[in-house]
Amino acid sequence: MGKQVSRILVYVLVFFTPFLFVQNTNELFEFPKMYFVYLVGSLFIVVTALGRLWGTGHNNRKTHLPKLLGLLVTSFVLSTLFSTHPHTSMWGYFSRFNGGLVSVLIFYGIYWSTKRLQPPIPQLLRVIALTMFPISIYAILQHFGLGGKWESDTTARAFATFGQPNWYSAYCAMVLPIILYFALFENHRVNRIGWLALFVLGFSGFWYSYSVSGILGLTVSLGLLLTLNFNLVKKNLPTLVVTASICLLLAVLNPGMFKQKISDALMDGEKFLQARLKKPADTVPQTIVASPLGNTDPVSTQYAITDSGAIRKGLWKGALNLAVSSPKVFLLGTGPETFPYEFQKFRPTSLNYSSEWNYILNKPHNYYLELLTQNGVLGLLIYLAIIIKILLAKHRVLTPALFGLFVTNIFSWPTVSTSLLFWVFMALLTSDIEGGGGRAPRDALLKVSRISSLPRLTLLALLITAYIFVNVQFVKQYSADLANKKSQNYFDQGSIEQALEYSDKSIKLNPYEPFYYRTRAKTYILQTTGQNINVTNSLKALALKDMLKSQELNPRNLSTLRGLVSLYYFLALQNIGSVAKDDATGSNIDSFYLEIAQNYYKNLTANYPTDVGVLTLVAKYQKTLGLNIDHEVTVKQVKALRSDLLEWYLQ
Repeated sequence: MGKQVSRILVYVLVFFTPFLFVQNTNELFEFPKMYFVYLVGSLFIVVTALGRLWGTGHNNRKTHLPKLLGLLVTSFVLSTLFSTHPHTSMWGYFSRFNGGLVSVLIFYGIYWSTKRLQPPIPQLLRVIALTMFPISIYAILQHFGLGGKWESDTTARAFATFGQPNWYSAYCAMVLPIILYFALFENHRVNRIGWLALFVLGFSGFWYSYSVSGILGLTVSLGLLLTLNFNLVKKNLPTLVVTASICLLLAVLNPGMFKQKISDALMDGEKFLQARLKKPADTVPQTIVASPLGNTDPVSTQYAITDSGAIRKGLWKGALNLAVSSPKVFLLGTGPETFPYEFQKFRPTSLNYSSEWNYILNKPHNYYLELLTQNGVLGLLIYLAIIIKILLAKHRVLTPALFGLFVTNIFSWPTVSTSLLFWVFMALLTSDIEGGGGRAPRDALLKVSRISSLPRLTLLALLITAYIFVNVQFVKQYSADLANKKSQNYFDQGSIEQALEYSDKSIKLNPYEPFYYRTRAKTYILQTTGQNINVTNSLKALALKDMLKSQELNPRNLSTLRGLVSLYYFLALQNIGSVAKDDATGSNIDSFYLEIAQNYYKNLTANYPTDVGVLTLVAKYQKTLGLNIDHEVTVKQVKALRSDLLEWYLQ
C-alpha cells in the first residue's frame, strides 16, 4: 500500500509541477510550483520514511554518484551556516525560493525517496514526456495571442506555464530528447507516429520561445542522444530525416526575433569589412544610446536593446570578482541565494551603459558562477564532478536529458521544474547503475532490518511531528503571500481598510518578509489622506516603524531599499492629497520627515555609488523635495557614470 501511494505521489510531482501557475500571489509561476513541491514532496518523503521504519524498500549499494550528491547538499548546508544572510539562504530569495537550503533538502528527500521506491524507469519517463503535450499547446496558443494577457508579449516569445522563455526552453531541452528516444525505440508503428507527433508539437512550442540558451541545450542533448543510440539512429534514419526536416522548416518559416539578430549580425559584418577595406560605411539613422562598453556612441537605432551577451559579460566579471573577494567566499561562498545582496559591491560600471542599467540583477545568469559565488569553489567542484560522472555513465536517455540542463545552466539557472527533473533523474540513474534497468539487485530487496517496536514508535512520532510542523510553516508562508496580494489589490481599488486588514494578516503569518512591511507602510501613508494632523502623525509613525523594520530584516536587499525611496518621499509631505505634479516644496513639506528622508537618500547613494539606477531614482525625489544641494551632488555622480541620462531621463 505504501509503495503504491509513493508511486502515485512521484507521478503527481513530475506531471503536475510544470503546469502550475496562479494569478493571486506576488510571483505567479515559480512560487506556486515551489510550494506544491514542498507539500507533495514532503508527503512523499514521509511515506517513504514510514516504509523504511517498517522494514520495506530497497537497501542499495553505495556508489560514487550518491556520495557526490550528498556532498553537494553538504556544501549547501555549510554555505548556509556561514551565510551573509541566513534567512535568505534557508528559504531562498523572495518570492521564488528555489535554491534555498529548504528547497535543496526537499529535493534531496525526493531523490532519496525515488531511489528507494525504484519506479520502472520507462513508465516514469513516459509520464514526464507526456507533460510536453499540454505545455506545448499552451505555448503555441501564446504565440498566436490566445494564451491570455501577460505583462510581456507572448507573441514575441512564448513562455508557456514557466514565466520566462529561457525557463520553458530549458525544460524542453530536458524532455524532448526523452520523447525522441521513445519514438526511436518504439516498434509499434502507430505508437511511433504518436511519439514523433508529440516531438514535433513540443519542438514547435519550444521554438516559439526563441531562446538561444535553449537551442544550444537542445542541440547538445539531442546530439548526445543520437550518439549514444547510434544503432537506433541507423534503424530509423529515414524517420529522423523527415522529422528533422519538418522542424527545420518550422524554424525557417518562423524566424521571430532571430530575424533581427541575423540582420544585426550582417550589418556588423558589413561594417567590419568596410572598415578593413577603408571604405566609408553607408549612412544610417544615428542616435545616442547605451553602449555596453562603458561610453556612449552614435549607433544605429536598431541597437537600443543591449545584446544579452554584453550584459552577461559584465555580470560574469562582477561575479568572478565577488568569488575571489575573500578566502571564506572563495571556499564556502556568500550563502545560497545571497548573490543579489553581495554582487552590488562588485557591479561593473559598464552595466550602467546596458539597456538593463535600471535593473536589480539578482542572478549571474550562469549557474556555475552562481555556485562559485554562493557555495564556493567546493560546491562548484562537486557539481562539476557530478556532471563528469553522468557523462561517464553514458545512459542512453538520462545522460542526454541532463546535459540539456547543464548547457542551459551556462546562461541561466535551474527552476523548480528543472530542479525536480534533475533530482528525479539522478535517482533513476543511480538505481540503473546500482541495480540495472530501475530494478534493485536481488540481494538488496527487502533486506532492510526491522527496528524494534519502542524505538520505531518514537521515530514515528518524531517523524509525524516534524512533518506537521514543517507543513504548517509552508502553509503559513503561502497564505501570507496570498494575503499580501489581496492587500495590494484592495490598495489599488482604494479600499484602504481592507488593504490594511490583509496586510496585517500577511505579517502575522510571516513576520520575516521585508516586502510585507513595505506594503503595510504604503497603506498607512495612503490612509493619511484627509485625516487631521494627529491621526496623520500617528499613521506616519506606524509607516516609519514598518519601513525601518523592512530595512532591519534585510539591510542589503536592494529591492527593499529602492522600494522605500518613494515612501520616504511621501512621508516628507504634510498632505499627500495636495501634491503638485512636479513640485512638493513649500508649505506642503513636513520638516521632521524631510530630514529623515534626506538622510536615507544620502546613505543609499553612499552605499551604491556606482549604480546609476539607484542614483537617478534618488535624484528625482531629491529634486521634487527641494533638496537642491543633495540633488546637485547626486547629478554629478550620475554625470560621471553616464552623462546621457541627464539629457533624456533626468530632465
